[in-house]
Amino acid sequence: MGLSDLLRRIHLAVPKLGQRLLNFPELGITVAIVVFFLMFTSLDRSMATPEGVVRLFTQITYMGFAAFGMSHLMLAGEIDLSTGAVAGLAAAVAAGIIGDLGLPEWVGLSAAMVAAILAGLLNSTVVLVIGVPSFFGTLGTHFMILGIMQSILRGRWIVIEDKVPFLTALTSPSPFFGLPWTFIVFLLIVLIGDFMIRRSRIGAILSSTGGNRQAADVAGINTKLVKTLCFVLVSICAAFGGLLVMNAAVSADPQIGDGWQLWVVAIAVIGGSSFSGGLGSILGGFLGVLLIQIIRLGLGAAQIKTNAQGVVIGAILIAAAILDVLRRRVKQY
Repeated sequence: MGLSDLLRRIHLAVPKLGQRLLNFPELGITVAIVVFFLMFTSLDRSMATPEGVVRLFTQITYMGFAAFGMSHLMLAGEIDLSTGAVAGLAAAVAAGIIGDLGLPEWVGLSAAMVAAILAGLLNSTVVLVIGVPSFFGTLGTHFMILGIMQSILRGRWIVIEDKVPFLTALTSPSPFFGLPWTFIVFLLIVLIGDFMIRRSRIGAILSSTGGNRQAADVAGINTKLVKTLCFVLVSICAAFGGLLVMNAAVSADPQIGDGWQLWVVAIAVIGGSSFSGGLGSILGGFLGVLLIQIIRLGLGAAQIKTNAQGVVIGAILIAAAILDVLRRRVKQY
């Protein structure tokens, strides 16, 4: 093979390689994780210590569970902007029952999950039954749920210290490098979920529902039921994340879940999900929340002012939208 033939083959392979990279979001996001981690650890070496790594993996579980559910929902072609409000509601309900009423832990946690399921059913009713687009519908339910949460808390903090032994045990260090059990559980769920999406009929059903709903209906898929289950899944996952934040703070307060709605969507999109549906990656969502948390911790460690952090956050959201546009163009061609 001559040099000219080699150069010609490289020239032909470059566009195909670019398309494959855009269709394989885990590779790009993995590179971004390594780059940002090395950059921020050069500014603050404590991020690379065992304690810093444990702190990082502990904190990604909070929004990570919500992003796990969101990846499924966006794959099915919908979006949920009420995740932050649901997280706060779950914490308020559990803390109100355990802290104010003095009832057992299992009653408070069960009530929080019931509230989350009802929130998911409310979202599915507004979107699938009434027909409001999910962006506007779940934005509306966000404010409704937020109002309920605020009425429960009435602007106060409800302390639940030493009253939730189950969550305390769940967040305790595991034998695996001292990582908390919540992260181990989260990682196992991600791996199982990713396998199910890639290798089972569940992935095909969700992709068909989000990619071409009419074709899915013709194929006998109950798309309304699929989307309803995804809405409920997102709410349950967001509620569990809110309960973890409550346990870490040993109290419920009105700030739990604040700002999650945009972060969770950005994490899912950066991880490979598409606003138009039909595309998604559970593993990518895990890597997305890891990247976002590295950036958030890194900005704080670098002592970057809050205003500058807002610029970075906005740039991340724009980058996520651009990635989604590029993936859709590649899919078309």
